[in-house]
Amino acid sequence: DVYTTHPYNPSSSENFKYLKAIDQSSNTNYYTDANGDVDFGTVASGTSIQYKLEGLYADVQTNNNTPDIFANLGATNTIIFDNSTNSTIQERTAYYAVNMIHDHLKSVFPTFTGLDSPLETNVDEQGSCNAFFSAWPSPSINFYAEGNGCQATAKIPDVAYHEYGHAINNARYNSGSGMDNGAMNEGFA
Repeated sequence: DVYTTHPYNPSSSENFKYLKAIDQSSNTNYYTDANGDVDFGTVASGTSIQYKLEGLYADVQTNNNTPDIFANLGATNTIIFDNSTNSTIQERTAYYAVNMIHDHLKSVFPTFTGLDSPLETNVDEQGSCNAFFSAWPSPSINFYAEGNGCQATAKIPDVAYHEYGHAINNARYNSGSGMDNGAMNEGFA
């Protein structure tokens, strides 16, 4: 489940688009499509596949670890990231939100390719009640853990959309070196 709006509304089960699936026998990467489906072509049934909360546009990490699941390929597979064994709702929500905002970016700027790669998405960073974009050493969006009466900020898609907005500002303006005006950067994000 993920929060599609915020943690005060019920979570829902969503298909993960652009999710990385790695054939363990050949180390070949496959990705789910916009519907969350993946075509493994001629990969043999029974092959071990690693699914990660990493994909074409987001690489979710908590303490430098990307949540993953291993499953043997069958005629049909339903892969479920869940709270009990392999991921937290804030990790899943961050993955979902980054992909949603990337799709929106592409609908507005279809030829812009500056963010067509996995953006490091760090969840449960030390601190609370905030999030931030960092351009150095490589672009990342970073979400603080739950605390001081605040939800984990990765549980709130609007926060992910805002931080991704800073990534857009960084990549699109001033020849790719970002906005010089901090107030405009906040407003545009």
